[in-house]
Amino acid sequence: MKSENQNKIGAGRMSSFEKIEKVPPVKMLLFVTMAGMAMLFFMLTAMFFFKNADAATPSTFNLPKLFSVSTILILVSGFSMHQVPFHYGQDDLISMKKGLLWSLGLGLVFSLAQIVAWYEMASARVFFDGHPAGTFLYLLSALHLLHIAGGLAFASYLYVKVNRASKDPIRSLIFNRDPYRLMQVQMLRSYWHFLGIIWIALYFVFLFAL
Repeated sequence: MKSENQNKIGAGRMSSFEKIEKVPPVKMLLFVTMAGMAMLFFMLTAMFFFKNADAATPSTFNLPKLFSVSTILILVSGFSMHQVPFHYGQDDLISMKKGLLWSLGLGLVFSLAQIVAWYEMASARVFFDGHPAGTFLYLLSALHLLHIAGGLAFASYLYVKVNRASKDPIRSLIFNRDPYRLMQVQMLRSYWHFLGIIWIALYFVFLFAL
């Protein structure tokens, strides 16, 4: 009898492989993509340290002040985005729409701050084909900005959907009961937090390496 009970208890538990199989393919693709992106940024950052240490002359330029502003912006936008799935779970599409709009606005300002920071670097005569530290500074920040653009596009798509659903009670009811929409919102939050972590890591690397 005891062995039968143990078998029943064990039968209710899923192995790691079974849990992975339960993950939707789209979500798994996102996780694999983020893992690949993290590896790419790690390798480029390692090359940044290597090239900067191996340079004939040390870097003499300071990190653009707008990079610090960008860090604050992405932290605030991450907090706003974190609330979006909660609002969805509460069937509060108005607050969800506001959260997405705040995240979009801050993300756009972040992007603008990055571009202005490049002009600040160029004014200080730091160019892409100059000192290795400047080259990687441009490369890593531009690569991160490219991924931010993808997050902004997805967030804009969801905002349009939420805005349309919030104006119609029937659409709102369908939208709030759609598990695929919930998955999309969760994926956006995960991706947004991932980009925030990547930027904060890059910021501190730049801050202490230059």
